[in-house]
Amino acid sequence: MAALALLLITAVWGWTFVPVKEAVAEVGPFWFLALRFSLAFLCTLPLWRRGAPPWREALLLGLFLFGGYFFQTWGLRYTTAQKSGLITGLSVVLVPVVAHFLGERISARLGLGVALATLGVVLLALGGEGDLAGSLFGDVLTAICALAFAAYIALLARYAKAKPVGPLLPLQLLTVAGLSGIGAVAAGEVRWPLSPRVWAALGVTGVLASAVAYYVLAWAESRATATQTAVILAMEPVFAAFFGWALLGEKLGGLQLVGAGLVLAGILAVSTVDPARGRPHNR
Repeated sequence: MAALALLLITAVWGWTFVPVKEAVAEVGPFWFLALRFSLAFLCTLPLWRRGAPPWREALLLGLFLFGGYFFQTWGLRYTTAQKSGLITGLSVVLVPVVAHFLGERISARLGLGVALATLGVVLLALGGEGDLAGSLFGDVLTAICALAFAAYIALLARYAKAKPVGPLLPLQLLTVAGLSGIGAVAAGEVRWPLSPRVWAALGVTGVLASAVAYYVLAWAESRATATQTAVILAMEPVFAAFFGWALLGEKLGGLQLVGAGLVLAGILAVSTVDPARGRPHNR
């Protein structure tokens, strides 16, 4: 069930690539993120009734989540979209490293899944058309983004097993919204009114791709390891490529199809729950 839930939210993230791409053509990325995560925070406010929020853990998760979005956005100003997708996707490799330092054991089966998914992500990025040029500065910024996302996934897996999932979520979303708002003001991106297309994208991403998706992610990580989660989330570029083809008419190359198959193989390698972990606690 955890693997299926992760696949579903990854499909949502892959689908929202299309409306987000259209929305950020009209508004700045920081302003869009500020509004998106503000809406997500409002949607998750009722979860605070389940108990006092774990402030330290939630703020730390929010900081890493914002860091992933911030450095990805900054890096895109200096490097290409394909290289950004490639480097960000390599967080699949970084999650087991971070998780290992946090005490998670990586089995041979998980290692195989990571290797397959990583190769698949590389082929998805390199197999498309477009210039892979860019600057070292932009690549370094994007590498920091991948590390931030990896740290978020690894820490969430740890905290979700020790803390109630509900109260853990709203504060981290509020942290992302607040920091994004500061970035929007600093970059001069704050603007009104917004077009119906932007509002539609905000509704989809704020409710489904943020409030619902990050709750499901926390719930799933309370029942799966960080490494399992990372490999399954590697399906995001697969879904993004599919919806780009289905909705925008973008073409998939042969290597990209092979890459998608390798990501699926990696998921199959890690999706079996280890019986030694025992039954998850109800939350």
